[in-house]
Amino acid sequence: MHVSPLIEKELNDSVRILYLNAYSGLFISFIASTGIVFGFSDKSFTSVTDKLIWWFIMVVVLGIRLIDVYYFKRSSKAASYIDLYRFSLSVILTALIWCCYGLYFHSSFSVLELTSIIIIFSALGGGSANILSAHRPTCFIYAFLLLIPYSVLLTLSEEHYQNVLGVLGIGFGFVTLIALHKAANFTQNAIHLKNQNIELLELMEQRVELRTQEIYHLSNSDSLTQLLNRNAFLKESKKRLSRYPNESFALLFIDLDGFKHINDTMGHEVGDQILTKTAQRISAVCSQNEYKCRWGGDEFLLLTDYNCKDKTNDFANKIISAITQVHSNSHYKAGIGATIGIAFYPEHGSDLDELILNADMAMYHQKRINRGKISYFDDNLRMQLERIRRLNDRLSFAVQDGSLSLVFQPIIDSNTNLPSSVEALLRWQMDGEPVPPDEFIPIAEQYGMISEIGLWVLKNACIQGLEFQRIIPDLSISVNVSVMQLQGQKFVVEVADILRKLSFPADKLHIEITESVFAKDKSTFLSTVKSLQELGARISIDDFGTGYSSLSSMLDIGVDIVKIDKTFIQDVDKKGLSIVNAVVQMASSLSFDVVAEGVETIDQSEKLYSLGVSHLQGYYFSKPLDASSLCTYLESIKKAS
Repeated sequence: MHVSPLIEKELNDSVRILYLNAYSGLFISFIASTGIVFGFSDKSFTSVTDKLIWWFIMVVVLGIRLIDVYYFKRSSKAASYIDLYRFSLSVILTALIWCCYGLYFHSSFSVLELTSIIIIFSALGGGSANILSAHRPTCFIYAFLLLIPYSVLLTLSEEHYQNVLGVLGIGFGFVTLIALHKAANFTQNAIHLKNQNIELLELMEQRVELRTQEIYHLSNSDSLTQLLNRNAFLKESKKRLSRYPNESFALLFIDLDGFKHINDTMGHEVGDQILTKTAQRISAVCSQNEYKCRWGGDEFLLLTDYNCKDKTNDFANKIISAITQVHSNSHYKAGIGATIGIAFYPEHGSDLDELILNADMAMYHQKRINRGKISYFDDNLRMQLERIRRLNDRLSFAVQDGSLSLVFQPIIDSNTNLPSSVEALLRWQMDGEPVPPDEFIPIAEQYGMISEIGLWVLKNACIQGLEFQRIIPDLSISVNVSVMQLQGQKFVVEVADILRKLSFPADKLHIEITESVFAKDKSTFLSTVKSLQELGARISIDDFGTGYSSLSSMLDIGVDIVKIDKTFIQDVDKKGLSIVNAVVQMASSLSFDVVAEGVETIDQSEKLYSLGVSHLQGYYFSKPLDASSLCTYLESIKKAS
């Protein structure tokens, strides 16, 4: 039977997770079986002998499983279904042996031994959520055999307390099975997403290579769509502008909606066919007077005569209507949409580059609001563009003019209620106006200033961190790092240099990265992360849950800390509960700390603590403070403790 490569990879990951967790399960089973057999005395010689025989069988089975685990982990070959079935059957056999103990020796149990058996069965069944969650049938059967048969037997007893224990056991069994279902879903989804992401990255790499070859060979015509390419469009449009400087025209910037999904799911061949057909449909709507261009990727430009806005609007709607017709042949059926931004000459710009920029801005503005529509460049968008330019100009001097500053927000250990670390947050005052980070950080990234600003943040956070550590010696500093910084070839060297010059302890530096890094060059990212960890720094995933790629990479890198996004914390009594619970369970398996962001109430704090979240951060404990205020805060905490 042929099995797809994706399924083979998922099978291999599932089996390796099962064997990775096997040692702890075997150890617990051995300790529990030994304790229950030798920890309780029995007057009946026959019963004692039978228990020793049972214990011997259990030890033999555990020993065989231990040998199997040892040789599997030493093997370098990919796991197979035989490995899965062998592991699954040995686990189920262990559960059957435990089940037989309860059923066979029940009549000889004292109250204490009976209670101990119930506790052991419950603990083993519940623990399978972490140890066996990589294979749903195995963990279900294992927990069912441990909890249900013996609980049913207790409900049939003439003793009332045994009836109560039986009912409780059945109830706990079903709750455990539900928890196992969620844990299995989470683990299997993580495995699936990891391998799916690898395939998607390979497809993207192929696409980039193909596009590079196409651009190299193109002259004036786009080889795929037969429309003008970028260079030819710019040349021809500028000729028209110079010949007829007093004639108005409209520039349409067209971007396809949903094209990436088709490319990823149906393949590049289907994607190219759709681009070719889309170009034909655009040409069918146009007359001979329009300049038609494939600008790049799934973007198209049109330059057409302008008489009035209504006619231009009708023309653009015809373009959208033509593009959105379903693409179908004998092999596939797919639909895409289009969003169009429009700029007018000379109203919205006196040169072609300015018009293209303005039409592009109008298009992206419309995409953010409602895709599949038309948007015109106007004064409001012009003001946004001017503000971006102004912010860009001023931000380039922000490090030198001292307008940047840091504030710090404590991260609380939920067990001690004391700060274990503080997160450094960047602030910018431009002429007395506070500019939000989500406004100026993208500008810094877009215009190449993020590396300089990021190093300034890292250096000053460490300088302040040394001051904080004079008050609380074990306090760590968390610093947010941009994707572009991680891609820099010198970033690790620069971090090491700052730590060395300041004598800042590397293990007290937490590097916070967002899930967006997983959509970039994964090999470069993993290499950078490993190098930072070799320095001693800890890696933290910020805003966890707002993306999905990180789930697929949790098994590839040694993530030290996961920060659950505040949107899930605010919804912790509803849907957010499942996310938090799943992350805590995953943290137990993969040995990372969990930080809940955005904690604003005592109810949230107590709920998160009860779920096992190790660290909490939010306005309930403290708002972001400047360095002086934080020192005062830490001094008060130190005195109170």
